[in-house]
Amino acid sequence: MGTGRVTGRARRAGLGQWVGVLSLMLMPTLAIPAAGLRADDTRAAGAVRPLDMHAVVLNGSVVGSGFVITDGVAVTNRHVLKGLRPGARVQLLASGVTHGVAVATVLALSPRMDLAVLGVRPGFLPVVPDARAPALPGGTVVAAGVDARDGPGGPRYAAPGEIIDAAAEIAAFGPGLIVRLPLGRPGFSGGPLFDAEGRLVGMVTALRSGGGAVAPAAASGRTAAGAETEAYALDAGAVRAEVARLLGAFRGWR
Repeated sequence: MGTGRVTGRARRAGLGQWVGVLSLMLMPTLAIPAAGLRADDTRAAGAVRPLDMHAVVLNGSVVGSGFVITDGVAVTNRHVLKGLRPGARVQLLASGVTHGVAVATVLALSPRMDLAVLGVRPGFLPVVPDARAPALPGGTVVAAGVDARDGPGGPRYAAPGEIIDAAAEIAAFGPGLIVRLPLGRPGFSGGPLFDAEGRLVGMVTALRSGGGAVAPAAASGRTAAGAETEAYALDAGAVRAEVARLLGAFRGWR
C-alpha cells in the first residue's frame, strides 16, 4: 500500500497495520446462487437493503466490491482495479435479488485517493441514497461486501458496525472514518457503508484486526474477521466530490 501522512486515530494505528480488503484468488466467473447470501435481512433504519446496493467487482484474479453512486456511474477502490487503465473493462455481479451481470468501463482512476470510477449501464443497481449524513463516533453503520476467500461466488454480508473515529485520514487512501466491523472480510474493498438512516457515509477500503497487521486471506490463509476487526472507509462526501471532479460535466452526475 505504500506509506503516507496519517492523521487522527489512524496516525496512532500506523499505516502498516492496514491492508486493502480484497482477495487475490484466481477463480472462474460464477453465477451467484441465492443460498450464497448472508445477513441479507440486515437493514438500516431507512429500509435500505444494503446488499441490493452492492456488486462484486471482478478484475481478473482480484475480487472486490462496488456500488452505483449515480445512475450509470459506479465506484470502487482504485486498488481493486490494479493494473487497469481508463477504457479497460471489468465485470460486475449484482448481489441483490436480481443477481444481474454487467460489463463496466473504467472511466477514471483518482490520483488523490483510493478511488476508481466506472461506467455501467443505467438501472443496473439502485443508486445509493444521495443524502450527505454527518458521521459521528458511536453511530451505527452497515457495510455491504463479499467474502472473497471463496472467490466471486462467496457469501455476501450486510455487516453491522460502529463508528470509532469520524475524522481520520490516511494519505495513501484519502479522508475517511474508522469503524468497528466484526464481520469485515477480504472482498469488502469498494463496498458501501451506510448509517442508521440508510444514507451513504463511506466506502470500505482497508481492514485491520486486533490493532495489529492483517494479511490478505489469499496470502495467509487466515481470516481478518473477529470482534476486534476495524475497517477504514473513505468519507462519502469526499468520494462524491472526487467523482464530480474526475468526471467534470458528465451528464449522469447530479
